[in-house]
Amino acid sequence: MAAIPAGSTWPLVGVARAARDRRVIAWLSVGAGAAVGLAGLLGHALWLLVLGAAAVVALLAVLAPQFLLAIFLVAGGLKKEPGFVHSPVDLTVLTAAGVILAIVTRAVRKEGIPRLPAASALGVTLASFALISVLWSPLPVAGLDKELRFETFTMAAFFAPMILIRRPADLRRLMVFVVVFALFIAFTAVRGKGPQAPLIIAGGTSEIELALYTMTGVVAALYLAIEGRSRWRVLWLVPALVLGNTVIAAGSRGVLIAAMITVPFMGIQAARRARVKAVPIALLLVALVVAIAFGSQLAGAAGPKYAGLFSGGSTSTRLGKRNYYLEDGISMALAHPLGLGASAYQAAYITPYPHNALIEAVDEQGVIGAGLLAALMIAAFRSTLRRRGPRIRAEAILAGGLLIVYTVDAMGSQSFTQFRELWFGMGLALALPRLARAGDTEP
Repeated sequence: MAAIPAGSTWPLVGVARAARDRRVIAWLSVGAGAAVGLAGLLGHALWLLVLGAAAVVALLAVLAPQFLLAIFLVAGGLKKEPGFVHSPVDLTVLTAAGVILAIVTRAVRKEGIPRLPAASALGVTLASFALISVLWSPLPVAGLDKELRFETFTMAAFFAPMILIRRPADLRRLMVFVVVFALFIAFTAVRGKGPQAPLIIAGGTSEIELALYTMTGVVAALYLAIEGRSRWRVLWLVPALVLGNTVIAAGSRGVLIAAMITVPFMGIQAARRARVKAVPIALLLVALVVAIAFGSQLAGAAGPKYAGLFSGGSTSTRLGKRNYYLEDGISMALAHPLGLGASAYQAAYITPYPHNALIEAVDEQGVIGAGLLAALMIAAFRSTLRRRGPRIRAEAILAGGLLIVYTVDAMGSQSFTQFRELWFGMGLALALPRLARAGDTEP
């Protein structure tokens, strides 16, 4: 039997082997960088710690940008943990640098940046307008700091899913990391110091952050249970239940309301997508029955805080206890519909923002800024509801669930310039058409 010509076969084998060897060397370099950072931490050598951290972030930006992006999304919950609180480099800054480096790395590669969706221009326009508004800000220094964070950290979260998530496989990998980090945050949660914060992030003070990050993990786990062909994917419901229990026990009314909308939405969409619709419908009904029958037990110490959630109860337990922030913001918007510039609300009322993204936008960037933000939100939601192909895609269910959680929270707790999770959700929603075309593993 004639031998296979070496010239047509072995060069390809050599290329594959060289690529594999380069990745092995790169991952060994990640380990070496981590070892250098650990040595710096144990030996109290700041320069070694910073050098090791910078090396690891730079390498992961190329090898596993989804890992860095997952940490970036939940950094607010991780960096307050006892193991991170004494770090000389802020975890948000460190991972943001890695995500931005990953975006730049993808941009200079041969394939370059994919064509961005037209609606992304709304985000760019709003970011530009917000930066320009520093020129007439009553607090120019605070306003400039606020908008620079918006232009870097928040915009990195917005564009990351459009550039770094090229295929559904990339999104699956990202959501696995999100679930893992959310479980870490949930398992290390501690009791708060008062009835208003029954359960908080270790090292933190806010029950809202704990509920928000663990609810993000719930949505990610539900997506992993919906997506794919494996019969074992139903096991992702276990971390979803664990994280859901933490969401309820945390005592955040706003996130609880978001969960009450998000879980039925994802369940209904999963039933519409499934070939055998009885399974997701049955699971959804079981979840509703358990929530109704055992809600008070699941709430634990947060039970009294939920008393009189919508009506009745004291001011401290009723939904909307921050109405005075909102009322101040509305008064400013009515008096100055064209906006007063970056950090204008802080200049007038000391509090950094009115705990409502749209009201903050109209206070600072006027009706134009609020209109741009509202239009972007609407475009993102429309993208999640648009069917691409014969069945609803799991990525659309995920994006819709995240948008519900983040939008509800943005209307009652957050600043639109700093709430990078909301911008990530909108960016992911706008990236759905390209993910549908990539569709490499869609069953």
